[in-house]
Amino acid sequence: MATMAEIEVGVDGDFADKATADAFVEKARSLRSFLQGEAPAGEKRRSPTPAVHQMLTDEGFLRLLLPKRVGGFGLSPTDFCRVQIEIAKGDPAVSWVMQIVNGTSWITSLAPDGVQDAIFGEGPQPVCGAYNPPGKARKVDGGWIINGRWPYMSGSRQSKWAQQGVVLEGYDGPVVPGISMCYLPMDAMTIEDTWFVSGMQGTGSDTAIAKDVFIPDAQMVLMDERAGQIDRTKRHFGAPSDLLPAVPVVRVTGVAQLIGAVEAMLEIVTAESPGKPVLTTFITPRTNSGAYMRDLGEAAAMIDTARLILFDVTAKLDRVGLGEEYTLPEKARHRAATAQIIELVHGASESLMFQAGSSGFATDKPINRYWRDVSMATRHIQNIPTIGYEIYGRNKAGADPISPPGSY
Repeated sequence: MATMAEIEVGVDGDFADKATADAFVEKARSLRSFLQGEAPAGEKRRSPTPAVHQMLTDEGFLRLLLPKRVGGFGLSPTDFCRVQIEIAKGDPAVSWVMQIVNGTSWITSLAPDGVQDAIFGEGPQPVCGAYNPPGKARKVDGGWIINGRWPYMSGSRQSKWAQQGVVLEGYDGPVVPGISMCYLPMDAMTIEDTWFVSGMQGTGSDTAIAKDVFIPDAQMVLMDERAGQIDRTKRHFGAPSDLLPAVPVVRVTGVAQLIGAVEAMLEIVTAESPGKPVLTTFITPRTNSGAYMRDLGEAAAMIDTARLILFDVTAKLDRVGLGEEYTLPEKARHRAATAQIIELVHGASESLMFQAGSSGFATDKPINRYWRDVSMATRHIQNIPTIGYEIYGRNKAGADPISPPGSY
């Protein structure tokens, strides 16, 4: 049977067509039972199982955002989020890995020509990475010597390359935005098993260590270069994704899978309602309880609203990829919009755990895994709602910003 990876990727000029995108959404939906079955083992080993790893590779799920010129499928932000939601219904940790590898690989496709030649010269390659705390880079003839330890390397076992943040030896400026990016082969580093957490255990987010690793000049992107910016002078340019802003795309695709996870929680609670009584009352089943049905409806509405906001934001990004302007006020508004998604997802997940009751906290219950994954992922630094709201409020009022515009 043909795999999704055998779909003709075509050439750059537009995002993937509807048929290709829909096929990936349907494939992701068909994998739900498989991913649910593998999830307990993935959580125990704290990284995707070999079977999941093989599936992600064989089906092309790690190159959905890459432009067609390097063998990717060139999905739009909207279509990529549609796929993520379905994968997350099977296992949020796998969707997280898929998002990190796709996002970092795509950002690599925005790098200078030398980097793209080095990484994608022989076809699409999965890239993961971390930028903070940064490592150190020392200049030598023809390249750089890299040393560092980078925690939280989600997808480290699914990737061939790593995009790592570094500061130059002797550099005494601020850590941000004073971080350059180097590209290291994963086999030039060691992976230290450090990922012992309560949620998103299956992401393999361990610590990568580089000790005196040499890289050529072409694998270093200094902070004053035009990495991640629109640069039409590059040889490798022309896909819609080359026009997309890095941080907003990574942020919005990072919240999409949380909607899928909480939708799976909603399905579990909804399915249980006709068979569960309301303990300490005469009400049985829960479908006869106005209180429970009201809370179920509210949680469902919160998730529906989160979806509406998500796809409003991604629709704008799709249009930006096709040439529409993306103004600073729009970026600030979208920063707040994703903050609102996080609050809605978090609120729905907590409500659903109240409805699931104490039995939902048994570690062998799937809803418990979804809840722990959502609880941890909503605390990612990109997802902290108060920061997003402050950025939007300051922009509205004309107050001094707290972040550089590129991080909106």
